[in-house]
Amino acid sequence: AMLKLPRREYLLTKEQKKRALTGLVDVVFGFAYDQRTTLGDSTCESAWTVAKLSPTLSWFDTQSSVHQAIYASIRRALTFPLYRSWPLVCKLVEDVRIIFELGRMSVLRALLKVKTLMSKGERYILNNLYIDDYLCWLQSLPDDSAHKKLQTVAKELKKLQPLAK
Repeated sequence: AMLKLPRREYLLTKEQKKRALTGLVDVVFGFAYDQRTTLGDSTCESAWTVAKLSPTLSWFDTQSSVHQAIYASIRRALTFPLYRSWPLVCKLVEDVRIIFELGRMSVLRALLKVKTLMSKGERYILNNLYIDDYLCWLQSLPDDSAHKKLQTVAKELKKLQPLAK
């Protein structure tokens, strides 16, 4: 799947890079919800769930900070899906933090699974609009830059850990 992606160069301003990262946070949150609630065995509703929990995918809305992105996803996770609970949401924030902490390969793996989910059914267009570009952009970043950006997001998410208490 990665070989089929085009080689692109992204010329983003600092603000655009920040918004791209925050959009990535809510997409990964939707992925984490699906993985946790289906135990990694995606269902026919998985694409709907990921798209619905991500403001970026459902309303083409990006937040200006990691906190806003995660809070928007939390609100959606407590509103839309079948399983709505505060302890589940706290676990999801931890899952997202771990995915970002593990680095670029972990985030790319999550995005590839989201791409596979979205390719089935009418949500395929989200791959063209967002997922493919996220995959290309993350791959095109130099190793040190990608590591720094993803670790910064992980640190921001770690600040939210008092949510569980």
